[in-house]
Amino acid sequence: MTATQPLADLALTTWSAPNPFGEPTAFVLAHPLAPQDRPEAEAENVGVESIAERLGMKRLDASGDILPIGTDVLFASLRALKVELCTPQGVWLEQSVSDEWTGHAVGRRYIVLAVGAQPLPLDADAHAISAYLRQADGIHAALVKIRVRFEQS
Repeated sequence: MTATQPLADLALTTWSAPNPFGEPTAFVLAHPLAPQDRPEAEAENVGVESIAERLGMKRLDASGDILPIGTDVLFASLRALKVELCTPQGVWLEQSVSDEWTGHAVGRRYIVLAVGAQPLPLDADAHAISAYLRQADGIHAALVKIRVRFEQS
């Protein structure tokens, strides 16, 4: 199952799939809704390359393992049927997810966050997502740990 929610010029797509060890894993892909070579995208500072750089994410075409992002930079919080990607300042992005996706996130205690530089159609199916991810030169990835978020009132 995949779900996509547009967020200004950025969209999130979620799905579950086995990791390289065959374990069911929760994935989130952040990608632009339109090509990022527009001057206004740079001015808005929503370019996914700059997001990946700020988060310290590694390109998928680089050798080695996908590394975790420190919870002092970014963590995932699960609330009802939503995942919230949170920075120390609060919720950065949120996305509706399925029970199955949530179960996989809880089971692994992390999600895999991928950031792609090219747009992905909002109605992309599993085959389209797989093809998108194979273009590894424009994809960054990291593990994001699940953490409880407490709201201060």
